[in-house]
Amino acid sequence: MIPLSSALLPLTPLSLSNQILQYGVWVYLVVFVIIMLASTIVGWPIPDNTFLFLAGAVAIANGLSLVWLFVIAVGGGFAGYEINYWSGKWFGLAICRGVCPAVLNDKNVRSALDLMDRFGLAALIFSRFMPVLNLPSFIAGVNAMEYRRYVGFNLISSVVWCGSLLVLGYYIGSISIISTYINYLTDLFIVILVVSIIIVIVLFVRDYAKRKYDRVPE
Repeated sequence: MIPLSSALLPLTPLSLSNQILQYGVWVYLVVFVIIMLASTIVGWPIPDNTFLFLAGAVAIANGLSLVWLFVIAVGGGFAGYEINYWSGKWFGLAICRGVCPAVLNDKNVRSALDLMDRFGLAALIFSRFMPVLNLPSFIAGVNAMEYRRYVGFNLISSVVWCGSLLVLGYYIGSISIISTYINYLTDLFIVILVVSIIIVIVLFVRDYAKRKYDRVPE
């Protein structure tokens, strides 16, 4: 239970991230939701690699469990790519392109197909580290790839991605000169993250309204 006085602390450059991190289990829930959303085809504006790195960096200074952060983040990344796979399998490219045309344009789709042709399911690992390219998991669904093989690579890719960035952030955050400024960096990143999520919502609503308007008979 958070004391009311703590929840009502004024927002200062040093207190924003600290206040958020006081909410314990809710922090892990936020990590899950953000990583899951960022891993889908509609989450491209969210800086997920930076988020994972900073999550590892602030963990050491704020008493967060790196193990639980890893488990929660892996679950979010896995769930996001599952959403991509089943969206591709159930709805196909044409319908999903109408939902998210900014990402599912010809150039990005060709890049995803080239990555899949070159590396097969191992492309799921590389795509985790590449901005605006969560598409191989979606393409796997569109092509109805065997799910038993896909789900294994999905889990491996999420483990490698989350593990490497969280551990890197954790050890960088433990360096004294870095830890001095980590609260400032985290506060700035929280603002960037909120703006990114707002952009995702605005773009989705805009595209939905445009499709609805286009369907209205003249």
